[in-house]
Amino acid sequence: MAYVQSENPFKLVKRGRKKHARSIRKNVGHTNTEGKVETHKMGYGSGEVDGKTVYRAYPTITFDDKGKKKDQSYSEAMKAGEIYEFKRKKRAAKFAAGSWKKGKARREAMREYRENKRNK
Repeated sequence: MAYVQSENPFKLVKRGRKKHARSIRKNVGHTNTEGKVETHKMGYGSGEVDGKTVYRAYPTITFDDKGKKKDQSYSEAMKAGEIYEFKRKKRAAKFAAGSWKKGKARREAMREYRENKRNK
């Protein structure tokens, strides 16, 4: 994914990313086949802004008024103010994998991240 600063009139989240990610979908979610509540599935990518490479993570699912899951594009996430910017690829990847979560959910997400990284 490539993007340019001039096409971005919306605010990016650069500070307090974890707190923001935890708060955007409180009490809304989708129960998956394993019985777990799925609130965010994030993607990440890189682009160039002012000659520097930056990395951005964003939720790839959202929920309608009835709580039904639907896909969310990068531009929809931008309009919703749900784009998280990083200077390093590893931090964006870990954030997208679930480093913003708390407790058991975070441990499981990071375990899965390490396993996926090891298997590549």
